[in-house]
Amino acid sequence: MPNYTLYYFNGRGRAEILRMMFAAANVKYMDKRFEFNEWDKYRKDMPSMCVPVLEMDGGNKMPETMAIARYLAREFGFYGKSNMDMMRCDYIADCFYEIMHDYMRYFHEKNGRFRFNMEGSGSGSGMNSPTGASGDMNSKFDTYLQWRFMNTCSRVLPFLERSLEMQNGGKSFFMGEQMMWCDMMCYCALEGPFQENQSLFSKFPKLMALRNRIAGHPKISGYLKSRTNTNW
Repeated sequence: MPNYTLYYFNGRGRAEILRMMFAAANVKYMDKRFEFNEWDKYRKDMPSMCVPVLEMDGGNKMPETMAIARYLAREFGFYGKSNMDMMRCDYIADCFYEIMHDYMRYFHEKNGRFRFNMEGSGSGSGMNSPTGASGDMNSKFDTYLQWRFMNTCSRVLPFLERSLEMQNGGKSFFMGEQMMWCDMMCYCALEGPFQENQSLFSKFPKLMALRNRIAGHPKISGYLKSRTNTNW
Protein backbone atom coordinates (compact mmCIF):
# COMPACT_ATOMS: atom_id res chain seq x y z
CA MET A 1 0.00 0.00 0.00
CA PRO A 2 1.54 3.36 -1.01
CA ASN A 3 1.86 6.31 1.32
CA TYR A 4 -0.81 8.91 0.57
CA THR A 5 -0.95 12.66 1.17
CA LEU A 6 -4.16 14.53 0.38
CA TYR A 7 -3.92 18.28 -0.25
CA TYR A 8 -6.99 20.47 0.18
CA PHE A 9 -8.33 23.53 1.94
CA ASN A 10 -9.43 23.35 5.56
CA GLY A 11 -12.97 22.37 4.65
CA ARG A 12 -15.00 19.37 3.55
CA GLY A 13 -15.65 20.52 0.01
CA ARG A 14 -14.49 18.38 -2.88
CA ALA A 15 -12.08 16.39 -0.71
CA GLU A 16 -14.57 14.96 1.78
CA ILE A 17 -15.53 12.02 -0.43
CA LEU A 18 -11.83 11.08 -0.55
CA ARG A 19 -11.39 11.37 3.20
CA MET A 20 -14.50 9.26 3.74
CA MET A 21 -13.22 6.55 1.42
CA PHE A 22 -9.93 6.39 3.32
CA ALA A 23 -11.91 6.07 6.55
CA ALA A 24 -14.24 3.37 5.19
CA ALA A 25 -11.25 1.38 3.90
CA ASN A 26 -9.32 1.95 7.15
CA VAL A 27 -6.32 3.22 5.17
CA LYS A 28 -3.99 5.78 6.73
CA TYR A 29 -3.04 8.97 4.89
CA MET A 30 -1.76 12.47 5.62
CA ASP A 31 -4.56 15.03 5.50
CA LYS A 32 -2.69 18.19 4.47
CA ARG A 33 -5.03 21.16 4.97
CA PHE A 34 -4.45 24.86 4.45
CA GLU A 35 -6.44 28.08 4.65
CA PHE A 36 -7.54 30.19 1.69
CA ASN A 37 -4.91 32.81 2.46
CA GLU A 38 -2.19 30.14 2.20
CA TRP A 39 -3.27 28.90 -1.24
CA ASP A 40 -0.76 30.91 -3.25
CA LYS A 41 2.04 29.13 -1.40
CA TYR A 42 0.78 25.72 -2.58
CA ARG A 43 -0.69 26.56 -5.98
CA LYS A 44 2.51 26.35 -8.02
CA ASP A 45 3.20 22.81 -6.77
CA MET A 46 -0.19 21.45 -7.84
CA PRO A 47 -0.30 19.80 -11.31
CA SER A 48 -3.26 21.81 -12.62
CA MET A 49 -3.07 24.55 -9.97
CA CYS A 50 -6.20 23.29 -8.22
CA VAL A 51 -7.06 20.96 -5.37
CA PRO A 52 -7.75 18.32 -4.19
CA VAL A 53 -4.52 16.59 -5.13
CA LEU A 54 -3.45 13.13 -4.01
CA GLU A 55 0.29 12.58 -3.68
CA MET A 56 1.68 9.06 -3.62
CA ASP A 57 5.15 7.55 -3.19
CA GLY A 58 7.77 9.05 -5.46
CA GLY A 59 6.11 12.47 -5.50
CA ASN A 60 3.45 11.44 -8.02
CA LYS A 61 0.64 13.99 -7.67
CA MET A 62 -2.80 13.24 -9.09
CA PRO A 63 -5.36 16.07 -9.48
CA GLU A 64 -9.14 16.14 -9.95
CA THR A 65 -11.65 14.92 -7.37
CA MET A 66 -13.42 12.34 -9.49
CA ALA A 67 -10.24 10.86 -10.97
CA ILE A 68 -8.85 10.41 -7.46
CA ALA A 69 -12.16 8.99 -6.22
CA ARG A 70 -12.30 6.41 -9.00
CA TYR A 71 -8.72 5.39 -8.33
CA LEU A 72 -9.39 4.93 -4.62
CA ALA A 73 -12.65 3.10 -5.32
CA ARG A 74 -10.79 0.57 -7.45
CA GLU A 75 -7.98 0.25 -4.91
CA PHE A 76 -10.32 -0.15 -1.92
CA GLY A 77 -13.06 -2.28 -3.49
CA PHE A 78 -15.84 0.35 -3.62
CA TYR A 79 -16.49 0.17 -7.36
CA GLY A 80 -18.38 -3.01 -8.27
CA LYS A 81 -17.07 -5.93 -10.29
CA SER A 82 -18.45 -5.60 -13.82
CA ASN A 83 -18.24 -2.80 -16.36
CA MET A 84 -21.98 -2.29 -15.97
CA ASP A 85 -21.64 -1.98 -12.19
CA MET A 86 -18.83 0.53 -12.59
CA MET A 87 -20.82 2.54 -15.12
CA ARG A 88 -23.78 2.68 -12.72
CA CYS A 89 -21.48 3.80 -9.90
CA ASP A 90 -20.02 6.43 -12.21
CA TYR A 91 -23.23 8.05 -13.36
CA ILE A 92 -24.70 8.09 -9.86
CA ALA A 93 -21.54 9.61 -8.40
CA ASP A 94 -21.28 12.09 -11.26
CA CYS A 95 -24.86 13.24 -10.63
CA PHE A 96 -24.03 13.87 -6.99
CA TYR A 97 -20.89 15.70 -8.05
CA GLU A 98 -22.98 18.05 -10.20
CA ILE A 99 -24.88 19.03 -7.07
CA MET A 100 -21.69 19.37 -5.04
CA HIS A 101 -19.97 21.47 -7.70
CA ASP A 102 -22.86 23.88 -8.17
CA TYR A 103 -23.49 24.19 -4.44
CA MET A 104 -19.85 25.02 -3.71
CA ARG A 105 -19.75 27.72 -6.38
CA TYR A 106 -22.93 29.23 -4.95
CA PHE A 107 -21.70 28.89 -1.34
CA HIS A 108 -18.36 30.56 -1.98
CA GLU A 109 -19.95 33.31 -4.04
CA LYS A 110 -22.29 34.33 -1.23
CA ASN A 111 -19.45 34.08 1.31
CA GLY A 112 -17.16 36.31 -0.72
CA ARG A 113 -14.68 33.65 -1.80
CA PHE A 114 -15.72 33.18 -5.42
CA ARG A 115 -12.67 34.27 -7.43
CA PHE A 116 -14.20 34.30 -10.89
CA ASN A 117 -16.36 36.99 -12.42
CA MET A 118 -19.18 36.89 -14.89
CA GLU A 119 -16.92 38.01 -17.73
CA GLY A 120 -13.78 36.09 -16.79
CA SER A 121 -12.22 32.87 -17.97
CA GLY A 122 -13.57 30.96 -15.00
CA SER A 123 -17.17 31.79 -15.70
CA GLY A 124 -18.08 28.56 -17.48
CA SER A 125 -20.12 28.00 -20.61
CA GLY A 126 -23.46 29.77 -20.63
CA MET A 127 -22.65 31.90 -17.58
CA ASN A 128 -24.19 34.98 -19.15
CA SER A 129 -27.13 33.08 -20.64
CA PRO A 130 -29.00 31.41 -17.76
CA THR A 131 -31.83 30.30 -19.99
CA GLY A 132 -29.38 27.99 -21.79
CA ALA A 133 -30.09 25.31 -19.18
CA SER A 134 -33.41 23.72 -18.39
CA GLY A 135 -35.67 26.11 -16.54
CA ASP A 136 -35.70 29.89 -16.42
CA MET A 137 -33.97 32.15 -13.98
CA ASN A 138 -36.53 34.33 -12.20
CA SER A 139 -36.72 36.89 -9.45
CA LYS A 140 -36.78 34.42 -6.55
CA PHE A 141 -33.08 33.72 -7.10
CA ASP A 142 -30.53 36.32 -6.04
CA THR A 143 -27.75 35.20 -8.39
CA TYR A 144 -27.12 33.00 -11.38
CA LEU A 145 -25.18 30.51 -9.25
CA GLN A 146 -28.06 30.15 -6.80
CA TRP A 147 -30.41 29.49 -9.70
CA ARG A 148 -28.00 27.02 -11.24
CA PHE A 149 -27.65 25.05 -7.99
CA MET A 150 -31.41 24.87 -7.46
CA ASN A 151 -31.99 23.93 -11.08
CA THR A 152 -29.45 21.11 -10.82
CA CYS A 153 -31.16 19.79 -7.68
CA SER A 154 -34.60 19.81 -9.31
CA ARG A 155 -33.20 17.98 -12.32
CA VAL A 156 -30.94 15.43 -10.61
CA LEU A 157 -32.46 14.55 -7.23
CA PRO A 158 -35.65 12.90 -8.59
CA PHE A 159 -33.53 10.72 -10.86
CA LEU A 160 -31.28 9.67 -7.97
CA GLU A 161 -34.29 8.89 -5.76
CA ARG A 162 -35.70 6.64 -8.49
CA SER A 163 -32.32 5.00 -9.08
CA LEU A 164 -32.00 4.12 -5.40
CA GLU A 165 -35.56 2.78 -5.32
CA MET A 166 -34.63 0.28 -8.04
CA GLN A 167 -32.54 -1.61 -5.46
CA ASN A 168 -34.72 -3.33 -2.87
CA GLY A 169 -37.19 -0.47 -2.86
CA GLY A 170 -34.47 1.94 -1.77
CA LYS A 171 -33.84 0.12 1.50
CA SER A 172 -30.23 -0.85 0.80
CA PHE A 173 -27.52 0.85 -1.27
CA PHE A 174 -27.39 2.00 -4.88
CA MET A 175 -25.62 -1.19 -5.95
CA GLY A 176 -27.36 -3.62 -3.61
CA GLU A 177 -26.27 -4.78 -0.18
CA GLN A 178 -22.69 -3.48 -0.33
CA MET A 179 -21.76 0.16 0.17
CA MET A 180 -19.94 1.66 -2.81
CA TRP A 181 -18.32 5.01 -3.43
CA CYS A 182 -21.46 6.38 -5.09
CA ASP A 183 -23.27 5.83 -1.78
CA MET A 184 -20.61 7.81 0.07
CA MET A 185 -21.03 10.56 -2.53
CA CYS A 186 -24.68 10.78 -1.46
CA TYR A 187 -23.58 11.70 2.03
CA CYS A 188 -20.75 14.06 1.10
CA ALA A 189 -22.38 15.93 -1.79
CA LEU A 190 -25.60 16.64 0.12
CA GLU A 191 -24.07 17.50 3.48
CA GLY A 192 -23.68 21.24 2.93
CA PRO A 193 -27.03 21.73 1.18
CA PHE A 194 -28.77 19.63 3.85
CA GLN A 195 -27.29 21.66 6.70
CA GLU A 196 -28.38 24.86 5.01
CA ASN A 197 -31.88 23.88 3.85
CA GLN A 198 -33.30 20.54 4.97
CA SER A 199 -36.64 21.24 3.33
CA LEU A 200 -34.95 21.00 -0.06
CA PHE A 201 -34.84 17.22 0.45
CA SER A 202 -38.32 16.64 1.88
CA LYS A 203 -39.45 14.89 -1.31
CA PHE A 204 -36.51 12.48 -1.31
CA PRO A 205 -36.89 10.29 1.78
CA LYS A 206 -34.96 7.36 0.36
CA LEU A 207 -31.88 9.47 -0.28
CA MET A 208 -32.13 10.86 3.25
CA ALA A 209 -32.46 7.35 4.67
CA LEU A 210 -29.39 6.30 2.67
CA ARG A 211 -27.42 9.18 4.19
CA ASN A 212 -28.38 7.89 7.63
CA ARG A 213 -27.21 4.38 6.72
CA ILE A 214 -23.89 5.77 5.52
CA ALA A 215 -23.48 7.78 8.72
CA GLY A 216 -24.22 4.63 10.72
CA HIS A 217 -21.49 2.57 9.04
CA PRO A 218 -19.04 1.65 11.86
CA LYS A 219 -15.92 3.13 10.25
CA ILE A 220 -17.67 6.17 8.81
CA SER A 221 -19.48 6.84 12.07
CA GLY A 222 -16.12 6.93 13.85
CA TYR A 223 -14.71 9.23 11.21
CA LEU A 224 -17.65 11.66 11.40
CA LYS A 225 -17.24 11.92 15.17
CA SER A 226 -13.49 12.56 15.04
CA ARG A 227 -13.08 14.68 11.90
CA THR A 228 -12.25 18.37 11.88
CA ASN A 229 -15.49 20.36 12.00
CA THR A 230 -15.73 23.09 9.37
CA ASN A 231 -18.63 25.13 7.98
CA TRP A 232 -18.22 23.89 4.40
